[in-house]
Amino acid sequence: MLELNTIGEFSRCHCIGICTVLIPTSLCLASATILGTATNRSIRVVRTTIFLGILTAILLLVHVLTWLSIGVVMLPTFILPVMAISTLSIQIYALVNPQHLKNSILTIVKILSTKYRQFATKSIDFDRSIATNTDLKL
Repeated sequence: MLELNTIGEFSRCHCIGICTVLIPTSLCLASATILGTATNRSIRVVRTTIFLGILTAILLLVHVLTWLSIGVVMLPTFILPVMAISTLSIQIYALVNPQHLKNSILTIVKILSTKYRQFATKSIDFDRSIATNTDLKL
């Protein structure tokens, strides 16, 4: 049977490899959950990404706790739990209330696209005003 000490030593010994896998996986699964929810993917696909995302976030938290248990307090030991808790909260929110998450994402997309169109038309008008200005003196 595995002891907690053995698991902690494995986690600390292979920290770079563990973080190299868990950090991008957790972020990608959170993004996939948001996109899958917003684009009406099948419930099976979205729930698979949710549960895999929850698993990676919990594993990342346990990995950081092994460092905290031996007294290592550095910047990553604060950043990684915040990231893991953020991705975990996204996954849980998508599991509990997917319709509200979808509406929130669609609202954000509408606001951003409206702001982009306003910016693009102002930029085009500015370019036209520069192009029509022929009062340049040589």
